Amino acid sequence: TTPTKPMAARAFIVTVDLGPFMVDEGVVVGAAPTAAQQAVAAAIDEACRDHGFVQVTNFGVTAELRRRTFAAAEKLFAQPEAHKNECYRALRPETNTGYSGFGKEQLNRGRPADLKEAYNIRRPELAKNDFSGVPVGFEEEALELWRAMEVASRRYALACALALGLERDFFLRSLERFDLCTLRMLHYPPCKMPTPTRGVPAKTAIRVGEHTDFGAYTFLLLGDGAEGLQLKPVVGGEVGGASGGESDGWLDVAPEPLPEGQVGAFVNTGALLARWTNDTWRATAHRVIVPSAAVAAAHRYSIACFIDPDADFVVRVDPRFVRPGEALHYPPTTGLEYLMGRLKEAQENVGSPLLKEAQGV
Repeated sequence: TTPTKPMAARAFIVTVDLGPFMVDEGVVVGAAPTAAQQAVAAAIDEACRDHGFVQVTNFGVTAELRRRTFAAAEKLFAQPEAHKNECYRALRPETNTGYSGFGKEQLNRGRPADLKEAYNIRRPELAKNDFSGVPVGFEEEALELWRAMEVASRRYALACALALGLERDFFLRSLERFDLCTLRMLHYPPCKMPTPTRGVPAKTAIRVGEHTDFGAYTFLLLGDGAEGLQLKPVVGGEVGGASGGESDGWLDVAPEPLPEGQVGAFVNTGALLARWTNDTWRATAHRVIVPSAAVAAAHRYSIACFIDPDADFVVRVDPRFVRPGEALHYPPTTGLEYLMGRLKEAQENVGSPLLKEAQGV
């Protein structure tokens, strides 16, 4: 028989209807929040003080748009390796757009490279995207999803400010240009299973190594049947590599069933939101493992929208989140300074024989 990894406990993820923030009323138009907006904000606050994951619905992405976008992503990654490596614009930290080939990134420096490939898109007004070589129709589908996610992320910023009792535009001020936000298509090809022991040994290649996201928050759309996402509640989100913590305490993340035709997305807090709030809200450590032989044999797809503060925006701990006698957990940084440091760290992959071994089925 084929060994499988023991089942992890499952995280409780609250489902939040973002609909009250998608209509022009209450805090959206600068008025007092509606009762529905208050309820949504309270649910987000409770989750972000715990593990930092929520599932949102009614955030502006229709079932048809989701279907078309994932179909376009599958076609993008199905092209021959030579075409992807030679014709797609290669991803570089300086632009953060284009194609990142399989095994080019290493989010946990204590592991071999991640078992994935990716394609990044940024706000079209920035003129940073180069869609050279992509299949017909991909650019149009990707940019339609971008437009929907830009609206959703601004409305979520309003919800976060209300949840924390801050000024309405506290987070919106950091998103005036959207010049660092990124839409990322992700593909995880079939791979070998990790070593079937309790936890996942630190030197094992997995689909995405342990990490916290770099920015404020991330919207994550999962493709059909996408399994293996796990989270770990930790103060400050420090986990993986030199920080350790790879093996124990991980919880499976699975979307709650939704009515036919309704689209859900996970939203998780990132490292800069933890910095703003001095860890009042958690930066969610997460990873993607391979929990079974069936999952290892299947292609896995997801789409992430990373919401980062504008390049020159200074993120510093707000004094309202510092209790008397408590120290500041973080020094000030800018959106660009922090993002560039993290991107270079992830993309300076030195390679490993374990990566080639993991590619086989």
